[in-house]
Amino acid sequence: MRRCEFCDSPVPADAIVCPVCNETIAEETLERVLPILKRPETPEIRAMGVLDRFWGVIRRPAAAYRDIGRRPDGAGPLMIIIMNALVMAGLFLAVSSKLYVRVNINGTLTDVGVLSSQYSTQFYGTALVSILPNILLGMVYLLVGTLFAHLAFKVTGGTGSKGKTMSVIGYSMFPVILIRLVALPLILFVLPVYNVTASTSWVGVVMSVYESSAWLTIDYITTASFFWVGLLLVFGIREAHDTSTGWAFVVSAACMVVLIWTFWQAH
Repeated sequence: MRRCEFCDSPVPADAIVCPVCNETIAEETLERVLPILKRPETPEIRAMGVLDRFWGVIRRPAAAYRDIGRRPDGAGPLMIIIMNALVMAGLFLAVSSKLYVRVNINGTLTDVGVLSSQYSTQFYGTALVSILPNILLGMVYLLVGTLFAHLAFKVTGGTGSKGKTMSVIGYSMFPVILIRLVALPLILFVLPVYNVTASTSWVGVVMSVYESSAWLTIDYITTASFFWVGLLLVFGIREAHDTSTGWAFVVSAACMVVLIWTFWQAH
């Protein structure tokens, strides 16, 4: 619950004047320091569709999350999970495009990409088959993240439902999809080529890819996207759980510490 910074009384999240001390509280201290965190100027925001929310999360997060807080949905988070699975399949194919084998073509040894070789079916099939597990994994992460975040919201006095929390968490992961799209050309143009003709260990090839400077850059920009996610969570927590901007910032920061720590531990 948002509280008046003058008398510490509980006030509605979008209150302009404290009903107890009558002080103007339209902006919190954090909102004055970071104007991007200001609440929407109008109390009523027109209903947004899923695609409008995607665009709003990027362009007008305050208004988008007010709409999400009032009308939570599961379609947007599900679409983000599916998009992430498709992007991950694309990343697999992008990495695979950097693998070459030496084949004999009309008596001449030629280096050919595995995606154009007799092994192409295996790689395309693996990318296709990986989509479903990645969708299921995304759902698991969404549910676990929702439970963790909802507990944090409740501890800090939030009043929203689990459905609101899931919607907020789901939409807040949209920047990660955008950053992973940026990783595609990075892999295609920066990642070195690997000749796997004489490779005796695919594990060694995979480790070479993951230890490359290009992949390390991807890890860094992915970590940067988590800070973007954290910023969006401030809007989402505030609008969906009726908290102050300051408390939303604290909870968001805690969630980001866990998310970033988990990401690097997985490496």
